[in-house]
Amino acid sequence: MLRHSTVLQPSGFLWLGVTLLIAAPGARSAPLTPIVAHRGAPAFLVKDRPEPAMFLFEQEVLDKDAGEFRRAGFRLYSCIELNSFLDLGWVGPGQLDFTKLDKVLAGFAQRLPDCYLLPRVHLWAPQWWVEEHPSETMGYATGTSDGPLHESFASELWQEQAGECLRKLVRHILDGPWADRVMGIHVAGGEAGEWHPWRPTDLPDTSPAMQSAFEQYLREKYTGDIVALRKAWGDPQVTFDSRSIPTETERHTGDLGLFRDPSRSRKVVDYYECFHTATVQAIDHFCRIVKEESSGRLLTCVLYGYTPDMPYVPQEQHHRAPGRAHRLESVDMLAAPHSYWRRDLGQDGAFRTYLDSLLLHGKMFIDESDDRTHLADARVWGRFAQNLDQSLAVLQRAFINVVTHGVGMWYMDHSSGRWFDDPAMRKTFAEVKRWADHSMSLPRGRQCEVAVICCPESEFYVAGSTDLSAQYYVEQMGELSRAGAPFARYLIDDLVQGAVPAHKVYLFLDCWRLTPPQRRAVENLRGAGATLIWFYAPGFVTDEGLSCAAMGELTGITFSRQLGGGMIVQVDPDMFPDRHSTYGAWREGFGAVDEQRPRFVPSEQDAQVWGRFSDTREPALVVKDTGQWRVVYTPRPGLPWYVLNRLYHEAGVHVYCDTGDNLTASPAWVGLHTVSGGTKRIRLPQPCPVYDAFGHRLIADSTREFTVDLPEKTTALFLLGRPPSTASGRQ
Repeated sequence: MLRHSTVLQPSGFLWLGVTLLIAAPGARSAPLTPIVAHRGAPAFLVKDRPEPAMFLFEQEVLDKDAGEFRRAGFRLYSCIELNSFLDLGWVGPGQLDFTKLDKVLAGFAQRLPDCYLLPRVHLWAPQWWVEEHPSETMGYATGTSDGPLHESFASELWQEQAGECLRKLVRHILDGPWADRVMGIHVAGGEAGEWHPWRPTDLPDTSPAMQSAFEQYLREKYTGDIVALRKAWGDPQVTFDSRSIPTETERHTGDLGLFRDPSRSRKVVDYYECFHTATVQAIDHFCRIVKEESSGRLLTCVLYGYTPDMPYVPQEQHHRAPGRAHRLESVDMLAAPHSYWRRDLGQDGAFRTYLDSLLLHGKMFIDESDDRTHLADARVWGRFAQNLDQSLAVLQRAFINVVTHGVGMWYMDHSSGRWFDDPAMRKTFAEVKRWADHSMSLPRGRQCEVAVICCPESEFYVAGSTDLSAQYYVEQMGELSRAGAPFARYLIDDLVQGAVPAHKVYLFLDCWRLTPPQRRAVENLRGAGATLIWFYAPGFVTDEGLSCAAMGELTGITFSRQLGGGMIVQVDPDMFPDRHSTYGAWREGFGAVDEQRPRFVPSEQDAQVWGRFSDTREPALVVKDTGQWRVVYTPRPGLPWYVLNRLYHEAGVHVYCDTGDNLTASPAWVGLHTVSGGTKRIRLPQPCPVYDAFGHRLIADSTREFTVDLPEKTTALFLLGRPPSTASGRQ
């Protein structure tokens, strides 16, 4: 049987096979909208035709929007129900009520009879259940007992009973009159349905269910060897039965400044590994049920694998096991809202996912584009657009990010109709859908010479409530978006497996702790002339302890360690003599005023100093050429885009633009969301036609370089080829 949970390599035989499966009468096991590889990226196949993964997501798609978006060409939709949330309908022991679900499905089928729905179903345990099973509910290390009770992700009883409810819900859909309208199930759990743990600031999870999961995890990790456990924990008395979940004090106390020493604090690290593994295991459990009960017909989607960007309790709140999720055969699609911190006009609105690793494992990514337009209530957080033009620029920005990365999206309106209720917006939705359709005939793969390598598990070795990694994913991603070249994002696990293709520049974002295999994978990048950029404490954490020597062995730079210090870095202006004419608004410093413990000072030996600490004038940002590779060290995120731009040029990266605007590009497209107004010069890798997709004009029949004048905080998209006949916007 064809397995659609793996991205397939397109061929004539495969396309024929998919067509036959869909066309076969009574083929209940055939995916209604399978995911296939198409021109270098995943795509849905809808009635033999590749369909871009572009959804409208509203609480419930009502009459007006159903008609408007269907006329705009939208065939895919998602929802959660108008006045509440779709859930399991679990009203009592062994009792299910699908009234709400049936209402939603019937309304959708009536309004959009030739379209497809991906309903978001929340697996939350009902209040009566958590009251009846207190040992299965989340407990908290702060000792706080106020607030509603919620199921522990580690609860086997919840997984078993909620799983049976989900199984019956899937069967109810497939046996009902609207089965051919439902393409899959968006499996939602935890806070906001995003698989975040409940009440993270209270430090979950100390429940008996998690205690049991922790014991099982330790037995497996240490293969039942009590001597190995005691040695790792430095505790001669601990047993698998007597293990305990770390207290609030243990979680918030470092061994050396921010850092935990694995030789002293392995207990805390082991717990966080278990805690995040339990979340992914729960996701797998429920998604497998959808697959089993539908015989693979229904697709599965989850909100998981976000890059860190929440400035509190990073070890508990963030998704810290994305690599495990990427490898789940039960999951077809991962989704995430794009950056909440960089959504304002003039910012990038970039994805919150390890996209290129996700694509390596055959998953489709869906960007949740829930930008608030100027029609949203002014009291709603994140409403940056103040007028129609700004709203259009934000909606277009979301689209250029999607089309240049070959991924999916849903335009999400939390108000079910109000945010998008303008004729000009509806015209824009029709326009981007036409361009999305056209994109299916173009190259859709990624083509990057810059790779960001991420290690989200490194945060397990950082103590306290300091969210070290989110600073990197918020501040540094913004600068990367402005540096003039597209970049890929990988997990270091994929580098170890040899799955990451060669790049000219690698940025190791949060790699404070690297395992021996990970260090060897990094060493293999040396010798090919690549530039390796390191942040803060690369490889400082080792199994034997915390080591500056290990940092030196990894990077080739000698470091001295200080107890602490300010983290403002002053960039040497002499390194950028044309800064005022080339880089626009110049800022010589980056970093944070707050002291960070510890602080590392790189040696000047055989290195150029590009920046110094503002408080001591000691080296901070250094560049060292070894003859076979180049290494860069910065003590803080926020390494400015103009520094990256220079490093790119010197590494031979193709740089499209030098104006510090938010850029995204692929073999078929170049997108810009401008920071400043003025003339933008775009350089292309090879000669080709250039068409202004939003301006509806041919810029050149064939060129390697072109200029455009753009206002500040506006969005432009350039097709690197000739436009289709509908490019003027006329149907």
